[in-house]
Amino acid sequence: MINAINHTRKEDFSVVWDLGRRCTYACSYCGPHHSNKTSPLVDIDVLKHTLDGIVEYAQLLDLYRKDPLKLDIAYTGGEPTIHPAFFKFVQYAKETYPFIRSNITTNGCYTAKRCKQIMECINSTTLSYHAEGTPEQKKLVIENIKLMHESGYNFRINHMFHKDYFEECIELAEWFDELGITYTSRPIGDSNNKSDLLDGTAHAYTDKQLEYFKNQWTKKLKPKPKPIKNTIHMAQKKTSLETIGRPCCNGKCLNIKVDDKWSRDFRVPTTNFHGWHCMVNWDFLFINSELDGVWHHQTCQVNMDGEIGPIGKASNFKPIIDKLRKSLRSGKMPVIRCPKFHCGCGLCAPKALYEQDAKEIFEQRTKHLEPVFQKEAGNWNGKTIWTRFKEIDSNV
Repeated sequence: MINAINHTRKEDFSVVWDLGRRCTYACSYCGPHHSNKTSPLVDIDVLKHTLDGIVEYAQLLDLYRKDPLKLDIAYTGGEPTIHPAFFKFVQYAKETYPFIRSNITTNGCYTAKRCKQIMECINSTTLSYHAEGTPEQKKLVIENIKLMHESGYNFRINHMFHKDYFEECIELAEWFDELGITYTSRPIGDSNNKSDLLDGTAHAYTDKQLEYFKNQWTKKLKPKPKPIKNTIHMAQKKTSLETIGRPCCNGKCLNIKVDDKWSRDFRVPTTNFHGWHCMVNWDFLFINSELDGVWHHQTCQVNMDGEIGPIGKASNFKPIIDKLRKSLRSGKMPVIRCPKFHCGCGLCAPKALYEQDAKEIFEQRTKHLEPVFQKEAGNWNGKTIWTRFKEIDSNV
C-alpha cells in the first residue's frame, strides 16, 4: 500500500498566480466560473504590491528550510496575456526580482510576435493544448509550438486529452515524441466526481482511453520508473483515475513509499489522499487576483488553522506575513490533513498517511521547527473559490 510521497526537488517553492478569468478560448469543460470574457482585471500597481508580499513571504519561509528556497511563480488564468499590462508587469518582476523563476500557463493562441515577447521575459512556458479549438486556433498554436521548439526555449505541453478527439490527441502526441517535445497527457477533470461529469467539466473516459493514459505515463518518463507494488492490480480492479493515478503535471520525480520501501517514480498510482497529512503549505501558494485572495493551494484550499478558506488578501500581505512569522518563531508549523477524495495539481506535495512518516518528511525539510498535526478540515459547504465565483457571477 502506498503511504507516503516526497518529491525530489526539495528547494522548490511554487506560487500559482491566477491573474483573472478572462480567456480567448471557450472550452466546454472549463465552465463560466473558471473562465469568461468579462471579468475585471487588477491594476498593475496592485499586482506589484502582491509580488512584493510573495517575495517577503518566501524569504521568511526560507530561514526555516534546510534546502535553500527557489521561488517559482507561474502566471495563469484564464489567459494571462489578455491582461493589457501583462508584459509591462512581468518585465518589472524580471528587473526587480531577477532570482524568481517565472513560468506562464497559456493556450498559445496568439501571434508569433507575442510568442517571442513571452520567450524574452518569461523563463519557461507551460502551453495547454486544447483539441476543442477551431482549426484556425489550433494552427496558430502549432506554429507557436514550432517557434518555441526551434528557438531552443524551455517549454512543455499540457496536452488536454478530449474524450471526443482522442485519436487526434494521440496523433499530436506522436508528433511531440518525434520532435522530442516534453509533454504530459492530461485527463480532463475528476472522472470520479459525478457533478463534474454532469456539467461537463470532467470527462468519462473509456477503459481503452484510461489504459492509454496509464501506458503513456509509464513508458514516456525518464529515467524509466520502477514498477510500484499493487499498481497494476489496482488498475485492473477498478479502472478510474482514482486508481491508475497520474503523473505530476510539472514532471517532478517523486519518492514514493509503498509499505516500508521507498522508490522513485513519476506517476502516483492513486489520486485519493483523503485524511493524509500534507505539507502543501510548505511548498505552495495560490493567488487569485480577481478574488483578492491568497490560499495555500487551489485544490484543497485548506489554511493553517485547519479550515477551508484563504489565508488573507493578495492586496495586503502584511497580516499573512505577520501570522507566518509568529508561527515560525513559536517553533511550530501546522501540517494540514487532506479533506478531499481527489487530488489534482497538489499531487506532488509532500504527504503521508501516517504521522510517523509525515514527521520524517517534515524533519528532512525544515529546521528549528516541530510539526503540529491538524484534525481533518471541515466540510465543503463553506465558500470555496468556485462558490465565490458563482456568487459573483449570479449578481452580474
